[in-house]
Amino acid sequence: MDSLLWSLLGYVVFPLWLLSGMADYAVHRRTSIETTSGTHESLLHLLQTAEIAGPALLLLFLEVNALVLLLMALGVAAHTWTAWRDLRYANTLREITPFEQFVHAFLFSLPLFAFAIVAVLHWPQSAAIFDPGDAPAAAWTLAWKSPPFETGVIVSVLLASLLFGVLPGLAELRATLKARRATG
Repeated sequence: MDSLLWSLLGYVVFPLWLLSGMADYAVHRRTSIETTSGTHESLLHLLQTAEIAGPALLLLFLEVNALVLLLMALGVAAHTWTAWRDLRYANTLREITPFEQFVHAFLFSLPLFAFAIVAVLHWPQSAAIFDPGDAPAAAWTLAWKSPPFETGVIVSVLLASLLFGVLPGLAELRATLKARRATG
């Protein structure tokens, strides 16, 4: 079962999240984010990227225990709250089409789903967070993952995140800053 859950996370959830991010980037370009909601919304997108990068990096490099799960949950919660702020802000300045709303549903739910999978994969640590009677099972330290993920897995995740998450976000920010300078 663990193998199936890891496969679901790595071969379905993660790629769908990256594809959803690229679709969102394409929608923003089509709706001229640089001349509507501008730099503020673009910065919110980069903030969301950073907020979800935290849990991803923790999962890639550290042993998943109660502390790491709690930190991951905080990152996912921050991402969710920033996504709400982003939509609330953008909704007043530009049209958010039904397709974009559909894409946002994936961008909102997939990190929550990914976290749920990780919590199930590390159930004794997850349960220990909420069950004081099981507190001895909870580990509250940061430790390098042992054994680590294979180098190819780490490189693939980081490279895909850079190419399909970070770089489009930076390109969007660049376009909004260029538009702001042109009108300012």
